[in-house]
Amino acid sequence: MKFGKDFRTHLDETLPEWRDKFLSYKPLKKLIKNLQPDGDEGADGHPWFGLEEWFVRILDEELEKFNDFYVDKEEEFVIRLQELKERIERLRVKQRGAFTSDTKFSEEMLEIRKAFVTIHGEMVLLKNYSSLNFAGLVKILKKYDKRTGGLLSLPFTRRALHQPFFTTEPLTRLVLECEANLELLFPMEAEVTDAGSSEKKIARSTSKNADAESLSLNEDTDDICRSTLAAMKAIQGLRRASSTYNPLSIGQFFHDQDDCSAAVTSENSGSNCQSTLHSKDVDQESNFILLEEFMGRLLLETVYWFLSTHLLVLSNV
Repeated sequence: MKFGKDFRTHLDETLPEWRDKFLSYKPLKKLIKNLQPDGDEGADGHPWFGLEEWFVRILDEELEKFNDFYVDKEEEFVIRLQELKERIERLRVKQRGAFTSDTKFSEEMLEIRKAFVTIHGEMVLLKNYSSLNFAGLVKILKKYDKRTGGLLSLPFTRRALHQPFFTTEPLTRLVLECEANLELLFPMEAEVTDAGSSEKKIARSTSKNADAESLSLNEDTDDICRSTLAAMKAIQGLRRASSTYNPLSIGQFFHDQDDCSAAVTSENSGSNCQSTLHSKDVDQESNFILLEEFMGRLLLETVYWFLSTHLLVLSNV
């Protein structure tokens, strides 16, 4: 299944208010398809000068959209998580500093647990938002270069790597802090009475054909569960994208490392050295692109793990 179809399916099943915040993948793909191929002239008989600058402005608008949404959501999560911790502290004081068995499952504690599970799911989905948009952006850049003969992928991907939407370390810390609070307040061992049935439930939920009905959820977590499963399916589609050749193999970073120190004759030493240096420049650029793609793939695998973790949390709601 192609990335575009997986991406479209994910948008259809993700949180409704998030849908227009993702990469405009289909319109961009259609736009590139309508561009003049490399070497062709425009309608006036001349090459289309300024094409790259025009396309970069379009991509800059996409980056701005990613960054605005990502930063706003991250700030919102910081506030919501702090409010939850304050609610816990007030309840702790109210219960004289102890969570006894009769208060652990009180109505207020159940509401707090549901709020933790909800924010955990949304934070994990925001990590997925970052990874899928980056993956889609890389694919759009490759399509543009292939269509126009341009060299936009490398410089623009470098820019994307330093954008706020791709800087997910603070968000990861928030996710881990949320999980620590869930484990402290609501240990899974205390709530899972049948370990075997629980494991089967998680296995079903993370399988290729899992759907939202495979978990017993309330209405508040149902949308997040569907979005989580859709995100996992999209990542699985990206995993299947490389069928026979994997350009992200670490071995690819160390190919053709011979240099001018190799034995050469006096007649061809200068030309060989110059050719080798040029080849090295090309290899360094290619290796940087491979490294960026490797980072994107690594991020996807990390996000997949967090999505799976959220399904584990949901199974104990």
